[in-house]
Amino acid sequence: MDHFSMWEATAGERKKRPTLVDEKHCDVVIIGGGFSGLSTSYHLQKMGHKTIVLEKNTVGYGASGRNGGELLTGYHGTMEAFAQKKGFETAKLMWELSLDSIDLVESISKENGIACDLVRQGDIRPAYKVSHLDRFKRDQEYLAEKLNFHEISIIDQSEMKTELNTDFYHGARINERGAHFHPLKFVLGLADAVEDLGGVIYENSEAMSIQKGAANKVIVTASRGRVIADEVVIVTNAYAGNLSKTLKKSVIPVDSIMIATESLTQELIQDLIPKNRAVSDSKNLLYYFRRTADNRMAFGGSGRAFSKRAQKLLFDRLREGMITVFPQLKDVRVEYRWGGKVGFTQDFLPYIGQLEDGTHFAFGYCGKGAAMAVMAGKVLAETISHPERVNNPLKKEKLRPIPFHSQHAKGVGLMKFYMAFQDKYGK
Repeated sequence: MDHFSMWEATAGERKKRPTLVDEKHCDVVIIGGGFSGLSTSYHLQKMGHKTIVLEKNTVGYGASGRNGGELLTGYHGTMEAFAQKKGFETAKLMWELSLDSIDLVESISKENGIACDLVRQGDIRPAYKVSHLDRFKRDQEYLAEKLNFHEISIIDQSEMKTELNTDFYHGARINERGAHFHPLKFVLGLADAVEDLGGVIYENSEAMSIQKGAANKVIVTASRGRVIADEVVIVTNAYAGNLSKTLKKSVIPVDSIMIATESLTQELIQDLIPKNRAVSDSKNLLYYFRRTADNRMAFGGSGRAFSKRAQKLLFDRLREGMITVFPQLKDVRVEYRWGGKVGFTQDFLPYIGQLEDGTHFAFGYCGKGAAMAVMAGKVLAETISHPERVNNPLKKEKLRPIPFHSQHAKGVGLMKFYMAFQDKYGK
């Protein structure tokens, strides 16, 4: 369910990159040309390491170039729950890492002159049900009291029109640290920055196999060439193929879809989201949406279909959802429809680590990876270059295959059915 995305249509001219041919040598070979792979390369190059990135398709082909472009803090779950499960110090580091991830995207953009329409006006999480406001308030109190974070505020329904011109929600949580950007412009700019630092990127160069060579070298073979390196990084996330069965069986690909309207008048888009914040609501099957630099409404949700007719129905339903939230858009034309895969892990947390054979990995951003995937690349680079200095709260010591992984499509379908039931009838 690829379709031609609004991001692709508005990203400007793409630079064509070569396909891997013959034999190349480097310090670190990175498989995957999205946020994580390019960030790993970028930071390693700055540390003096020679890198090669192998991308199966083109830079930003996967979730990195198709997501909602929302830079959000936190994870799936509250920091209080993570503190109880993992210990307070680990939860604190996790929270700080998520805050730093947005700062990292902003600093990379500024340092390299990446014009990616970055808007740092915060994000808003509308409450789908009144009871969700109580959860927001408890989380706000915990973050303020335990983590000294005071940039979250809660508003009730009477104040909603200052943030969103809709009667669909019952209030909201506002986080002043959130942001949004044009994800494909950023990933293309990051690729240019990698090359400016001396890194090499090969597109249309699928890694077919990984083998151990002499002197502990790693040999990554593609269809028309191979790379010999000291270290290998796999950051393919939801688009994991058969390169590593361990990685493939540790991530669940979940389909996400988006639509984007025609360009709206400044008055209308300003009326809908006055403060230009990133928005993702509190439903289990959530809606996420935001303004774009050219005054479109970009609106996303979840969906999976196996036929063109079913795909059309999914996109029609998503448009209906948009109109339910914003009836003002009922006569507005939808110009773009697209979809892709998001990577989920068994415990809904990103994994960063190393396999027993030495392969480095990062994946499973669970729909909140626009910033965290970039940070994961930095953590991987630091782990490779200076492992003794890294204190990684997302480190995964040992990957275990998700039970019944081969049936994940049925499992996701059942889970979404249950989540929709909870949205409709739960508290």
